[in-house]
Amino acid sequence: MTIAEKVKHIVRAFYNRLINKRQDPIFIVGTGRCGSTLLVDILMTNPDIQIDQNEQYDWFLMAANDEGKKHDPIYSDLVNFDITIKKSLEKWTPFYKSKLKIMMDTKMSKTNKRFFLKSPAITFMLPEIKKLFPNAKYIHLYRNGFAVARSWFKKEYFRVKEYQDSFTEDEFILECAKYYNASILAINDFFEGLEDDKKFSLSYEKLTENPEDEIAKLLKFSDVESQCQFDFTEVKSTNFKIDKIEDHLKSELKQIMNESLKSLDYI
Repeated sequence: MTIAEKVKHIVRAFYNRLINKRQDPIFIVGTGRCGSTLLVDILMTNPDIQIDQNEQYDWFLMAANDEGKKHDPIYSDLVNFDITIKKSLEKWTPFYKSKLKIMMDTKMSKTNKRFFLKSPAITFMLPEIKKLFPNAKYIHLYRNGFAVARSWFKKEYFRVKEYQDSFTEDEFILECAKYYNASILAINDFFEGLEDDKKFSLSYEKLTENPEDEIAKLLKFSDVESQCQFDFTEVKSTNFKIDKIEDHLKSELKQIMNESLKSLDYI
């Protein structure tokens, strides 16, 4: 995008705010590894929706970077996430909050399409997000914690040397379970305070079992009348990989995630 185009979008965003035509975002929240990439792929086929795979971690979790992995204790979006959140929010000065609103408004003002943002990065920042966007809507996509913990392990452990240096394989998947449990409970607490028309919950299991009907419900909640042009016969669950977790480890995972799994009726 050229500088002239950027300026044009910023001016349009300011104008929309001035005439009270500002769009309210729809945030897709969750733990990550919960099927959100599949959901985005589906929504991207809707002509009236603006969404992409960029989760904007650098906007929200400024401390979740390579530098954070060099600290002792290590901190990232998965490990010692409470430190990561605290250090990131310390950077949320009044100036930065205004900047964040401008960045979001600029993104939303590019088209008249309904704007969605998928970002697990905001899970523990939801109260702050609500202050910035009081009329936003939220979609919680969740999945069985055993599948999520295993998926995080498979994706991150062998990719990040600092994780390998700090944890054994079993220890790291337990860290992923702690993150899952805390994430689900934080979202549950946040959703309790939302009006019914501002929140929508969907499980990965329902999405993969009956994708067309579940997407239709989500679109209705989002006030999007057009349909997604997606081949729903391609949607398949990968939860069968839960069976690859050894029994002794699965027992430890269950103990850690007990409260969150119960809250979502997985146990």
